[in-house]
Amino acid sequence: MHRKISKSVYKLSAFFILTILFGCGDKDDTNYAPVIGLEGVDIIERNDGYDSLLLIHFWYEDKDGNLGLSDADTTDQFRGFNNLHINFREKLNGVYKELMIKNTTIPTDFDQRIPDLTPTGKNKEISGSITVSFAVDPNEIHADTVEFDLKIIDRLFNESNIIGMSDVSLRQQ
Repeated sequence: MHRKISKSVYKLSAFFILTILFGCGDKDDTNYAPVIGLEGVDIIERNDGYDSLLLIHFWYEDKDGNLGLSDADTTDQFRGFNNLHINFREKLNGVYKELMIKNTTIPTDFDQRIPDLTPTGKNKEISGSITVSFAVDPNEIHADTVEFDLKIIDRLFNESNIIGMSDVSLRQQ
């Protein structure tokens, strides 16, 4: 048996389908990942000519401004969470290997926590520069040649692109 469906049923069905598909059209569900770029690296020397600090400068942009963590972000998913991930590798016999804590097989952990950078007001888009520093000494970065890469992660866990640099020479004591 073949049944006919009236035109009004087609119109009503089409209306519901369009409402479901486009009903939330005004809502912006876009998750914007932050974007970063390397500005440069500086090495600060001590008075005796050996290196003291390695400074990494990078810029950031975040369209929805949800970058950084406040002091209150210590529970649930943010407990112990660092939103700046940094990996160092040392050059040994011409090959880069993960940098270990001196005289151990324990990998170094240079990850850090960026403070909350969210602006007040309606426009949340942000941009700026960040500088992170690392001690160049036998207890932290103890290699003569290193490479690094880093990324940042926003509060929705969107990861930025990865930036880095190879063949950073350090004068060690």
